[in-house]
Amino acid sequence: MQGEIEDTYSKCIIGCIDHHNEENKVPQDCGEEPRIIQKTGSCSSLVVDYCKKAWDDLSAKSDGDETTAWNAELSHLALGPILIDTTNLTNAFVTQIDIDAAKYVESLIRAEVGSKFSAEEYFKEVMAAKENIGDLSLRDILRKDYKQWTEAGSVNLGISSVVKDINFLVEKAGSKEKLFEALREFASEHDLSIISIMTTSHPDGQFKRELLAWAMNDRGAKAVKKFSEDAEDQLRLRPWGDRSLDSDQKQWRRCWWQDRIDNSRKQVAPLMRSAITAGGSGRL
Repeated sequence: MQGEIEDTYSKCIIGCIDHHNEENKVPQDCGEEPRIIQKTGSCSSLVVDYCKKAWDDLSAKSDGDETTAWNAELSHLALGPILIDTTNLTNAFVTQIDIDAAKYVESLIRAEVGSKFSAEEYFKEVMAAKENIGDLSLRDILRKDYKQWTEAGSVNLGISSVVKDINFLVEKAGSKEKLFEALREFASEHDLSIISIMTTSHPDGQFKRELLAWAMNDRGAKAVKKFSEDAEDQLRLRPWGDRSLDSDQKQWRRCWWQDRIDNSRKQVAPLMRSAITAGGSGRL
């Protein structure tokens, strides 16, 4: 939890299942509730792993067609994010827990539909639905998959993950200037020092990532410059297009192609947060 949500609700946390870095925000003793913080490709895999015994026990109470149907429905729900998060169990962050969880829920699906079920086709179906954002407003696209952190006391970082490329966002806004205006409004709404967009796209069937980082004030500018220096090699960043999205003014802005495509927000956000912390400790 971050910001006002942390201030208001952090003392109410009684358990956690998460696949991000351990940040020691969850009580060590959660009693009968789970405290599972472990790196996996998908958090859904951890949920399936934790619930598997209870699921099996509940299913064993009935062997009727209704139980089989409900198991298949719930398994579809669990399998979707596992396949999306792991690119159908092919990306660099897949763990054995992901593989085992996918096999478990697939077996429950096949118990109803038989061998005609294809995880590959289901992955394509869910991915197509995920990328169908054309009817959303630009603001809704920015907040659809958005996370925010506060570092060094008062520096707010917001990162929006978008399943279309930068050109799509420019077209949605109407022009580059209108896109910048929308980003300024979004940053102001969330009191951000840094607003960032990470995109994914599949031009010509090839998976690609873009990264835009825009500082709204001096502290943000120091952090984004630091991030640019530190992350250029690690993320294999290279200038985007004709650099027409870049700015060296007070509100420093850069847009890159990110050739290290296996690094998602889970890897990029800690780098940005570390850059902010470095600025807050006087090392810039």
